[in-house]
Amino acid sequence: MLARLSDSRVAQYWDQNHLFASQLERELTSDSDHPKPHCCTRKGIQWDEVAVYDRGARWDDQLPRAVFLDGPVVRAGDFSKAMVASLSK
Repeated sequence: MLARLSDSRVAQYWDQNHLFASQLERELTSDSDHPKPHCCTRKGIQWDEVAVYDRGARWDDQLPRAVFLDGPVVRAGDFSKAMVASLSK
């Protein structure tokens, strides 16, 4: 999927030790307004999801709220719309 995206602002991360996935799960649980994925939880770990954040999102002690979060990656149909909207800001 990411091979199709040539924009330098797009990044893919491999979360081998599930550090980000664990933090994401905590954020999803504690923030009722955060978008919720329709899939992709296995043994309490988020996996194979696309997350789009607004330009300027601050990654500090709390994850920023995603404008789009869903998966699995191959089925994230609204991903392209969210990506275009976010990157065009």
